[in-house]
Amino acid sequence: MALEPVDRLLASDGDDLVWELFHENSKTSMMERHAVFGMHPSDAMVVRMMRLLRRVKSYTDCPKIPLPASFPASTRSFDDVLLRRTSARSFGIGSVPFASVVKALVLAYGVTRSNQDTNYPRPFRAVPSGGALYPLEVYLHAAHVDGLAPGLYHFDPEDRSLDVLRLGDATDEIAQFMVQADLFREAAATVLVTAVFIRSVFKYGDRGYRFILLEAGHLAQNMLLTWDEVGLAGVSIGGYLDRQADRYLRLDGLNESVIYMLHVGVRATEPTP
Repeated sequence: MALEPVDRLLASDGDDLVWELFHENSKTSMMERHAVFGMHPSDAMVVRMMRLLRRVKSYTDCPKIPLPASFPASTRSFDDVLLRRTSARSFGIGSVPFASVVKALVLAYGVTRSNQDTNYPRPFRAVPSGGALYPLEVYLHAAHVDGLAPGLYHFDPEDRSLDVLRLGDATDEIAQFMVQADLFREAAATVLVTAVFIRSVFKYGDRGYRFILLEAGHLAQNMLLTWDEVGLAGVSIGGYLDRQADRYLRLDGLNESVIYMLHVGVRATEPTP
C-alpha cells in the first residue's frame, strides 16, 4: 500500500526528527541492554538504589510553612468538575485563597498512604508513577495569594509543608522566560514542575524519561481539576524558555529541569474566545 506524502516524510527523515528518535529509544525491548545496569536490575538492586536516592529534595536550611491537616470538602460532583473544566485564557483581578492553592498541591502530588508493608521505601502519592519512584518536584511562585508572602516555595509532600526558598515578587524575572508573559502577569500564582531524572531512569533507562512526562500530566490534571472545583481558574503551560526557567530555580538543567508549569488565578468575569 502506498504511503501518504506525510507518512513518506516521517518514514524517510527519522534521523532528523528528535521525537522519532526519542520514541524509538524509549521503547521496551527484550533484545537491548539496560541503559544503566546492562542487565535489567533485580528487585533487590532497585530497592538499594531507591534507598540511596532522596525521596524529596531537602531544604533543611529554609523555614517551613505547615499546610492544613484537612481542607473543605468538595461541593461539586466529580462528573461536573470533569465536564466543565476549561483552560483559562485570562484571569480576573485579585488574590486567591491560600487554602485553595495548596489544596491542589496536596491532591496533585501529596502522600496518600504509606508503603510500610512492602520492601519498597516510597510512600504512595496521589498520581500513578512508574515503579512508584516519584521523580517530580513541585515549586510555587506566589504573587497574589492571601496569607502567603510573595516569593518562591517548594512543596514537601512527605511532611506536608512549603519550604520558603526566596521571598519577594519575582514576576518581572519570570515574565522574561514566559512565551505568554501577559497571561503569566495576570495569574495569582504559578506552579513549576521539575523532574529529578535519575529517580526514574536508573531503573527504566530511556523509558523512564517517557514515564516522567506521563507522570507530570497526571499531576497537572489533578491540580487543574482541584482548582476548578474550588472556583479558581487554571491553565497548564508549555511555552517557556527552559534554560532561563532552570536558572530561576537554580537547577543545572541536566540532572533536574523544569518540564511543566501551571498558572492559577481568579476567574475572569468575561470568558475570552
